[in-house]
This record gives sequence, C-alpha cells and structure tokens, in this order.
Amino acid sequence: MFCGKAAVINISSLFGSIQKCSETFSMAQMYPYRISKAALNMLTRCLSLDLQKENILCVAIHPGWVKTDMGGTQAPLEVSDSIQGMLRVLSSLTEKNTGQFLDWQGQQLPW
Repeated sequence: MFCGKAAVINISSLFGSIQKCSETFSMAQMYPYRISKAALNMLTRCLSLDLQKENILCVAIHPGWVKTDMGGTQAPLEVSDSIQGMLRVLSSLTEKNTGQFLDWQGQQLPW
C-alpha cells in the first residue's frame, strides 16, 4: 500500500456520531467511550482544516462492529475483513476525503 502523501488517520466509531446517537444509544450507552470518540472526530475535523495548507490528509475511520474482546462474539465482522477494508479505503484516499468520517467500506458517516 502506498498513499504517496502524509495522512493522519484516527480510528473512531459510529458511537462517536452525534447525529446517529439516537439510533445507536440503546446498543451501547458507554458515555466515556462515546464522548472520547466524538472528541476525536472534532480533532480530526479541526486538524483537516489546519493541515490542509500542508497537503496532509486527515480522516476518521470506523472499523465496523468487529469480533474482538470489545465487539463480542455477536459482531458480524471478522478482524481480518475490517482491516482489509480499512486498508482499501486508506489506499484510495484523495484530497476530497480530508476532514471526512468514513467507515471501513469507504462510506461517509455523519458527524
């Protein structure tokens, strides 16, 4: 994988989306986790504006609901599938993606 430019990639979560909170809150209330991911999303957005003049890409990416200790056995996504998806997304980033919140399949998520 070669992007050819500098990038800041933050691993976020759908649970950090303020717009999606009413849809996802019953699945996992986890206030500290949600708050920290919302803050990370704001950092990503701010950095994207600050580093744009340096041509440094900044994105937040949600790896999906993954079968991990945190995600549990009911999660639909294997770790290897999440990683392969994120690598595909990261290798296809362009300037138009800076400041975006994307999922592991490249779909833009609401802040």
